[in-house]
Amino acid sequence: MKDLYLKLPHVNLSTGLPLLVVAIIFFGLATLLKPDHHYASHASDFERSIPRVLDGWVEVQQSTPQVSVVSDEKSLVNELYDDTLMRTYADQAGHQVMVALAYAKEQRQDVKIHQPDICYPAQGYQLLKSETVTFDGFKRSSPVVGKRQLYQGQNHFEAVSYWIRVGDRTMTSGLQMRLKIIEDGLLNRRLDDGILVRVSSAIADESKRAEAYALHEKFLLEFARQVENRSPGLLLPN
Repeated sequence: MKDLYLKLPHVNLSTGLPLLVVAIIFFGLATLLKPDHHYASHASDFERSIPRVLDGWVEVQQSTPQVSVVSDEKSLVNELYDDTLMRTYADQAGHQVMVALAYAKEQRQDVKIHQPDICYPAQGYQLLKSETVTFDGFKRSSPVVGKRQLYQGQNHFEAVSYWIRVGDRTMTSGLQMRLKIIEDGLLNRRLDDGILVRVSSAIADESKRAEAYALHEKFLLEFARQVENRSPGLLLPN
């Protein structure tokens, strides 16, 4: 024990006191700036809260397997997300739209929401086209910004429309999401929630993508209207 004591570095008072003060300051700042409330104001229970019948649309059995909302097999859905939903809806003419929702109540620096840009290629799809768009049909003070994409799988093409809401904004990149999470955590002491809203359609060839995107827009307006009536701020930024 005496030998161990002799090996310890000698710290005199003039050196140790400033270090102690700095440590106390950092501890105080960490405590002061620690988020103390959540952005989310509602509990998620998609199976119960998301309607199976909409105005002009009804849930049907999936005819095309949906791409997972995680980027690899090692990422467990129930570890990343607090709630998920995958359904297919059809209109009266038989047009089908696949819906995927993935929700996480707490977003920290390790962003939990996996973008389709990562999930689709990880599951064997090739990205052919991608554009950032604003979904103009929603009457919101904050714009709903997302992407429209076209992928090619082994047996079909897939048109995808999606957005990701983090707190009170929609984001299109992982960097934007991280900066938003840090900003709200430090300045507002708030833990943001996050949700992926993705719709997609299997199409025969690339020439059908404009028609698919128009169908997505039509569906999303009705879908978001009904969901937001029940759970304001879940799908769209307030």
